[in-house]
Amino acid sequence: MTALCSQPIVPMPRITGRRASPRVRLCIPAQVLLIQGLENCLLDDLSQAGARVTIAAKLPSPGAGVILRAKGLEVFGTVVWAQGARFGLQFEEPLALHDVVNVRHFADAYVDHERAIQRRNARNFVQGWPRQKRFS
Repeated sequence: MTALCSQPIVPMPRITGRRASPRVRLCIPAQVLLIQGLENCLLDDLSQAGARVTIAAKLPSPGAGVILRAKGLEVFGTVVWAQGARFGLQFEEPLALHDVVNVRHFADAYVDHERAIQRRNARNFVQGWPRQKRFS
């Protein structure tokens, strides 16, 4: 009987990316305070180090300071990239892990609530009832 592995085991190199901390995908409503004023936006993802934001207004330039507000969170960051309708923020101070987790819990509840509203609105439409207001 021969050994299954006759070659020496070579450890794999550690794969590193650009991210300092893992991100959570969200897609929840938020607001950003830009130089031109307060704008509604979508918070696409969040980590302890930064965030990706989608906005309908004019994008801020890389290097601009922005305040991000999302469900119990208000954090200052610097725009590091901007493309299309999205931009990336790097926070001045890293967020505490529990802040990221709290926003994630809100996002889960938000998605469930939005789904329930859509089902209810579809049922009401079929039955001829008025639409229900959205979550705020």
